Amino acid sequence: AMRYVDCSGEPTETYPANPNGSPGGITGVTTIDGRVTIMMPHPERVFRTVQNSWYPDRWQEDAPSMRMFRNARAWLN
Repeated sequence: AMRYVDCSGEPTETYPANPNGSPGGITGVTTIDGRVTIMMPHPERVFRTVQNSWYPDRWQEDAPSMRMFRNARAWLN
């Protein structure tokens, strides 16, 4: 499972490190064969910087989650 972690790298259920309060800090799971990943943060909602409430200038147009979509596209091609 993927987990939200605090500044010490420990799984957390506490806001703001874990925005939804999920038990054990779980934010996503992947199937055993690695073909399917289910995520709770919904990266498709914040792939552009303008979709984020705050972002540093160095991000420019794309937010960090855009990398996940570009990697998926590269894998499919």
